[in-house]
Amino acid sequence: MKIYLAVLKKDINVEEFRRSLKEKKIEFLDHYKSIGIIKLQSDNKISEKDFEKFCESIEEDQDNLTL
Repeated sequence: MKIYLAVLKKDINVEEFRRSLKEKKIEFLDHYKSIGIIKLQSDNKISEKDFEKFCESIEEDQDNLTL
């Protein structure tokens, strides 16, 4: 499984985003509210095109995120 980090757009309904993820069998791992990032996990590649409504960007986790 691969881990992804998604930067949310402003004023997004997180519950609606969670439902959308569940439909696509993508696991919601964590929500870093203060920086607007969500951590996701999936067997399949996740594309920004799949979630344009919710996310500014989605990147595969490189294990180098520092806060």
